Amino acid sequence: MKKTLVSMAIAAALGLGGAAQAAEYQDFIIDESPYGGPADLTADKMNGGYSERITFTNGNFVTHAYADFGQYFANEGVDEVLTSVINSGYDLYALFDATGNVVPLGGGLTQFNANSGSFNLYLDKNADTTKALGATGSDPVVLGNTIDDDLIAFATNMTSGTGVLVAGVGGFFDLVFNDFTLIDPDGKNFFIDPDPFYLIVNVDGDFDNFEVVGTQTLTGDVSAVFAVPEPGTIALLGMGLLGMGVAARRRKAA
Repeated sequence: MKKTLVSMAIAAALGLGGAAQAAEYQDFIIDESPYGGPADLTADKMNGGYSERITFTNGNFVTHAYADFGQYFANEGVDEVLTSVINSGYDLYALFDATGNVVPLGGGLTQFNANSGSFNLYLDKNADTTKALGATGSDPVVLGNTIDDDLIAFATNMTSGTGVLVAGVGGFFDLVFNDFTLIDPDGKNFFIDPDPFYLIVNVDGDFDNFEVVGTQTLTGDVSAVFAVPEPGTIALLGMGLLGMGVAARRRKAA
């Protein structure tokens, strides 16, 4: 009940007109056999951690970040797929960036609206790539040991990008792209089903409390799921997850 109330309060503050709506996570099948894993691993969610550098200037922001995925989940993102060899046979990481503006909402809420961004997914066959954030949010992530890495998918058409910070608590972000594209052949050899693959990818993350000024470094959790519904529905799902995350953080603080 507490999670629902927090979700509804944030949805109302953002002008969403009501409680967030759920959407079904879409199954996908990957082939880990070249790295010692199963040839037909079925999942519906990728999960990991991320690091981000964000810079605020005159009510606007720019950010670059990287995410290291370390788990797959199934059954609506509930059950970890323990047969995966991710992080032991190979690594999967993403680089993403965004620009946008900051909107103080009052009551300790700050909203971030992204107006452009990109998401690039890489397969690190030797699990040895190094990553370092740039000096500011405008600077790309610096990579090392990438000779064995393959760009397997990308997305550049952000249809929704929203984040909320609750002062003293933290917050969530939600990015939706509707042009997720697998690279042929590397991406299609890894994501083997469905074919053609899903176009909509929803990237959600949470972050700890920070000051909305200057250049900040954020860390948190990140997940990626694929969707069939319209992007607006998935954005509502993200706001629901935001409310649930804030509720969880409040319980932890208490």
